[in-house]
Amino acid sequence: MNIKTPINLALFISASLLVSACGGNSGSDKKDNNDSSSGNGDGGGGSSSGDAVADPSTYTKLNATNATKPSRLDLLSGHIVTDDSWHFGYQKYVGFSVNGGHSGSGKVEGCIAHKYDAIFDKEKKPVASEFKKLTKTSTKKDFEAVTKTSCTTMIKDTLRTEIKTSDWLDADPTQSPPVFAAKTGDSNGWIIRSSNIDAATSSYHYARISVKSVEVVLGANTSRKITLSIENWNAETATFNTAVDSPVLDFSDSRVFYDMESNAIVTESDNWDLSVKVEGHNYPIQVNGGASGKGNGGVGKLISTNANTVTDPTKTDQVYKYFGDSVEGLLSKPGNYGPFQYNVGKQHKMWPTFTTYLIKDAERFYKMQVISNYGEDGTLKSGNLVIRHSELN
Repeated sequence: MNIKTPINLALFISASLLVSACGGNSGSDKKDNNDSSSGNGDGGGGSSSGDAVADPSTYTKLNATNATKPSRLDLLSGHIVTDDSWHFGYQKYVGFSVNGGHSGSGKVEGCIAHKYDAIFDKEKKPVASEFKKLTKTSTKKDFEAVTKTSCTTMIKDTLRTEIKTSDWLDADPTQSPPVFAAKTGDSNGWIIRSSNIDAATSSYHYARISVKSVEVVLGANTSRKITLSIENWNAETATFNTAVDSPVLDFSDSRVFYDMESNAIVTESDNWDLSVKVEGHNYPIQVNGGASGKGNGGVGKLISTNANTVTDPTKTDQVYKYFGDSVEGLLSKPGNYGPFQYNVGKQHKMWPTFTTYLIKDAERFYKMQVISNYGEDGTLKSGNLVIRHSELN
């Protein structure tokens, strides 16, 4: 079977993406740093010590250290909420989101109202000296200058899957009718973690998976089908089992859900692991984790050269971490993690870009700026966000 070539670990944690899904992944803090030296006063990696002058803005602490669920902020009340009144959310290892588009049932959208271009050079690499100039105090004037007309092209969140259609699908539109086939090569294959822990073994299930065959028939009775090749991990023998075929996943009319433990098609209410659906010319394969589902499933980011060389998917020296799907949109830029930039000046932490985002919810407007990932004084562990925000009239 053909297995996907993984991203080199060092490049993965520092490179600009998904999030980015394009221009930078809204994907979040890929490395949980508990270094107490990550902040040094008002700035230098994102602290938010108080200003001496009057400040009309609201500062909210967003505790997002629990990576199993998102923390969400209602910009109107300034309160952390668990209902649908939220505007902005963050979940470690998943990323940033707004309550609209793929991410929520609300009508929230927005745009970048102000950013600091000097923090990146012409090759879009971070400039440490410019990042160090940005603090809660030094960016206050620019934040206050933002109005509800500072930008006008609003965007909503869209889904960004860890598995790309282009990884596994070959489509030749020059043929009549177009020819579709499973891609050959290293991109077609992944190490997958199950969405839930097996009660009998008290552990996750793992498998090496690729798309074995593709059948697409266009016309009056269009149909789309794929078959997966599955190598289940056997914890007792500490080896991958011989590859078997999945049932045919027919996603012609609706999203299909697959459980890799039972090698069966299931429903969305079951403990599914992968799903596939039609989305225009894209056929996203989703994992039950992150932005795609309520489970804890994920795609492995590998340290080894490709998934075929993985001998134990539970070892972090082979599989760095498993990531669920994420979203891209307003909070995907300008840093490689949206409001944050990782590894500025080779310091392994998240630096705030001090970008001011304009948030629109129906007829109400807000502005917000992430000014810390490590608490007010920069000494807390990763995921202790501080948000500066205010409503615009």
